[in-house]
Amino acid sequence: MYYAITHLTTYKYSSPVTDSVMEVRKQPRSDGNQRCINMELDISPDARTHPFRDYQGNMVHTFDVPAPHTRLAIKSEAVVEIKPERPVPDALPESAWDVLDSQRTTPEFYDMLIPGKYARQTDLLKAYAEQINWKREKNPLTILRELNTQIYSDFDYQQGVTKVDSPIDIALEGRGGVCQDFAHIMLVLARQVGIPARYVSGYLFHREEYVDRSDVDASHAWVETWLPELGWVGFDPTNNLIVNDRHVRVCIGNDYAEALPARGVFKGSAETELTVKVQVQRLDELPIEYRDLSPEIVMPHYEPDYSAQQIQQEQQQQ
Repeated sequence: MYYAITHLTTYKYSSPVTDSVMEVRKQPRSDGNQRCINMELDISPDARTHPFRDYQGNMVHTFDVPAPHTRLAIKSEAVVEIKPERPVPDALPESAWDVLDSQRTTPEFYDMLIPGKYARQTDLLKAYAEQINWKREKNPLTILRELNTQIYSDFDYQQGVTKVDSPIDIALEGRGGVCQDFAHIMLVLARQVGIPARYVSGYLFHREEYVDRSDVDASHAWVETWLPELGWVGFDPTNNLIVNDRHVRVCIGNDYAEALPARGVFKGSAETELTVKVQVQRLDELPIEYRDLSPEIVMPHYEPDYSAQQIQQEQQQQ
C-alpha cells in the first residue's frame, strides 16, 4: 500500500515577528512494516533545514527565519509504503504478565512506563479505572482490546472541548475529546498495570466505507503497547481499531509533548492564527520517479540550543 501525504501548517501573525526558530516532526518513520520513500519540506519564507534524529528515532527538522515576517508556512509532502501488519491474535497466555514484569527495567521500556507531561495519573482517572474495573486479569492483550473498545464507547468524539495543552481531566470530566485525549487516557491505564505504552503521532487514511470518528483533514494519534511474542501493537481508541495499513506512523514518544508535529519560538509581540491542513491519498502504485530511490540516510544526531520568548505549537491532534 502506498500513500501520498501533504501536511500544511500556517502561522499568521498580527504584526511582524523576527527570529522564528522551529522544530518540525513531519517525516514518516521507516521501521516495522512502514517505509518513507521520499519526503520534502517546503518553508516560506525560505529557510534552510537541519535534520537530526531524536532519541526515539524520530526525524526532526529545525530551521530559523531571522528576518521580519507576518506569515510562516511549513509544508511537508511524503510518499510512504505500508505493508499489512501480521494478524493480532485474540489473546496471549497468562504467562505474558510474568514476561512483562521481567522487562520493566529494560531501557527501551523505562520511558514508556513513567508519567509524561500530559499522560499522568489523576483522581478522575483513578475513578474511571474503578468504574470500568480496570486491573490485571485475563491476559494483557485481551484487556487492552477491551480497554480500546471501552474508551471508544465511553467518550464522545468532540472537537473544541479540549485544547492542545489540556490536562487529561478535561476529557474525563466531560466524557468527550479528540484522539490526543483518548490516547493519553489509554497510555496511563496501560502503564498502570505494567504494560509499556507509547504515544504515536501520524495520519489515518479515510474512506467513505470506513466509520471513522477522527477528522479527515487533520493528523491523528493512537497508542502502541509492547506485548510478549508480538512486540509493539497499535491500538486506536478513537476509532476502536487495532492499527492496520491505514495508519501512517510519524513520531513516537512518551506522550503528545514529545510527538507534536511543530513547535517553536519567535521574538515579538503578536497574536498568532494557526491553520493546519492534511491530505492523505492512497496510490495504486509507486510513482515511477521514486522506484529507484535508495533507503533514507540516517542523519547525525544533535540537539538544537535556543531560548524562547513565546511558544507556538501545532494545533491539537484530531
